[in-house]
Amino acid sequence: MSALVSVRFRRGPLELDHTVPAAQFVALVGPNGAGKTTLLRCLAGLEPDADVEWHGGRPATFGYLPQRVSLYPAMSLADNVASSLRFAGVHRRDIAARTAALLTIVDIGDVANRRPHEVSGGQRQRAGLARAIAAHPAVLLLDEPFSAIDVTTRAMVRNRVIDHIRDSGARCIMATHDDADLAASGAARVDID
Repeated sequence: MSALVSVRFRRGPLELDHTVPAAQFVALVGPNGAGKTTLLRCLAGLEPDADVEWHGGRPATFGYLPQRVSLYPAMSLADNVASSLRFAGVHRRDIAARTAALLTIVDIGDVANRRPHEVSGGQRQRAGLARAIAAHPAVLLLDEPFSAIDVTTRAMVRNRVIDHIRDSGARCIMATHDDADLAASGAARVDID
């Protein structure tokens, strides 16, 4: 299997040295505290002590969903998703339709006009997920992307999001504890211990 990226990171007692396979979906799997989130942060360029080597060149665009979703508090969920499209330079006339489609994918169209503090944690996570995938980034970095979504909705949202990522051609590297994420995406598994 060819490598997409190699990461070397050393800070205090945490040392990571991993090569991530060049598959469309990669799942980082391991116990709490093993370094999955740190590895995603290294790949996102958020850890200055990391040496990251992208084989074939650094991707032009990234989408990142941290474990703790951070949305703009003064904006509605729809505006949070639309902000990603605006930053990516999507034409104004296309933003509303694309935002509505993304909100449908993550099943929060009915609360689209509410602000983050007015909705549940699972709905905030879905808005963050829609924002991360909105601009069709070359690489998506997702940290436990479906964990806060209620069990009755999770499988549907997971399948829709994975289909959207697959159709966009993006590479997706996700940290997960859920075997259903691996099964639905067909991800190459990278064990972090």
